[in-house]
This record gives sequence, structure tokens and C-alpha cells, in this order.
Amino acid sequence: MDGELGKQLIDSLRIGVILLDPNGRVIAWNAWMRRHSGLQLADVSGRLIAEVFPDTANSRLGIGIEQALRFKLSSMLAPGLNPGMLPLHQKPADRKLDRRMQQLVYVTPLNHAQCACLIQIHDMTATVRREQRLRAQSSQLIETAYRDALTGIGNRRRFDHDLAERFRQAQQRRSPVALLMIDVDEFKAYNDHLGHPKGDACLIKVATTLQETLRGQDDGMTRYGGEEFALLLADTTLDEACAVAERLRQGIQDLRIPHPNSHGPGHVTVSVGIAAMVPTADQLCYILLAQADLALYTAKDAGRNRCMCYDPDSGEANHCR
Repeated sequence: MDGELGKQLIDSLRIGVILLDPNGRVIAWNAWMRRHSGLQLADVSGRLIAEVFPDTANSRLGIGIEQALRFKLSSMLAPGLNPGMLPLHQKPADRKLDRRMQQLVYVTPLNHAQCACLIQIHDMTATVRREQRLRAQSSQLIETAYRDALTGIGNRRRFDHDLAERFRQAQQRRSPVALLMIDVDEFKAYNDHLGHPKGDACLIKVATTLQETLRGQDDGMTRYGGEEFALLLADTTLDEACAVAERLRQGIQDLRIPHPNSHGPGHVTVSVGIAAMVPTADQLCYILLAQADLALYTAKDAGRNRCMCYDPDSGEANHCR
């Protein structure tokens, strides 16, 4: 194969091709490289890659070239771990913004007197962008699947996931985890009297207020179902959880949402059941849910609009101290 035909062949490739001599100096530079680097062969011929592209000095690409020249080792550099290795751009406008293409680079040693190393560069920009878009869409779908459509907070699926995860973390760290079960008092009567649109508006207001009253972003408020909400608190003792519960209960009471059919104060209130524990390795997360549920039903039976906590010593629920 004569030199002119070889030049035409590498110039016709839709990938970048660089050939290096045994000293690591450029001896070939195809049309793809000229187009995407803005450099002609005359600009780079006889120069080291690190001279042409200073960014490659001591980079993984530079190390890969050295290994190919010295030890005849091949390497592949993927864009995920090595974004924008070389200053190559899809369009001239990208060069002004230094918006580099995403590159997949193969470095291959050659057993030739003149050509010692072949570098191939593939433009992976479209592939990387497509993967990023798919990941973003996947994350959005997961987030949607975990979000309550009415209130915008986490749903039961979110709660089940978080309960298992936070319980497992508490077991590993031997730290306390607390759960608050929050129920809107006499909500069926509210719904029956004022209608479902008003009932939905009430739940949205309650969910928003509960979230806004929380102490930090690590607190995970979810809608457990119907008019019932759940709140998981990591690294929280029973006394600390009771303080949070009382603040939430008071926050809803302070809204003064009229409740004409209430047997209580005449406005919307909530009852809260609290449980907290330092779980042992052999315990299941649902024991925490069962304890908080018992405390919630005790609060309901005791007259509503109050916070009750589960006492592990007696196995019963008591008023928060």
C-alpha cells in the first residue's frame, strides 16, 4: 500500500487517528483530527502530544501513551472517567466556549520501525448526552413513583423504602431512630360535611405545614395513606421525637382550619403516635411501625389532638413528658 493511499484511508475515517514514532512524536494526524482540533499536520508534526496538548502531561492519557511506547501495553480511556481528555470540539463555536466533545480513546502499541503507537479517538458526545438524558428521565420516574400526587410529599412506597433503609442504618450505627405517625382528627366528618375538594385542600395544607415545621432536610415526611402521615427521624431519641411531635401538633392547631363537625375545638387538629428505639441486629423495622401505631390509636382513644409515645418498658403508650 503506497503512502498516498494510506493517507486517504486514514483521512476517510470518522474517528481521530494519531500515529507516534518510537520517541512519542507525531508523524501522522488525520483529517478528523484537523477538523476537530483546528490544528494542521504541519502544526503538530515532530512534536510530543504533551507539547501539542499540555493537558495530557501526567494525565491518564499521557501515562497510557508512555506505557504503550515503553512496555507495549494497550489502554482504553472511557469518557465517564476521563471527560474531555483532549481539547477537541464538534463545532468551531464549541471551541470558543471550550465545550469539549466526550471522547473514547484507544492507545495501541505498534511493532513498526517508524510507527510505535496508534491513538484512536471516538466522539462519544451524543452517546454520553443520551445516557445522561436517560438517567435523568429514570431519576424523574423514580421520584414520581415515590411522590404523593395530591400533597407532593413522599408516598407510602417512599415510606416503606425509607423505613427499611433508616432502620438498617440505625442497626449498623447503633443509633436511635424514631417514627411519628400523624393522623388528622375526624377527617371523615370533615370530608363528608365540606366535600372532597375541601378535604383535599385541607390535606395539602396539613402536609405543607408539617414539612415547613420540620427541623431539617433529613426529616422524611410522607403521606402514609388517606389522612395519615408518617415522619422518620434518624439519630433521634424518644424525648427528642416527642418535642418534634408536639411542635407539629401545635403547628396544625395554629392553622385554625374550621372543622364544623368536630367534637373538639372546632378546627382541624392532629393526633400523633411516637416510637423510638436503638434497634438490635435481629429486629425487624416493622416493630417500630407497630409501636408508633399503638401510640397513635391510644392518642385517638384518649380524646385526640395530643401526642402519645410508646413505652418499651410497659409495652403501652403514655403521654409525652
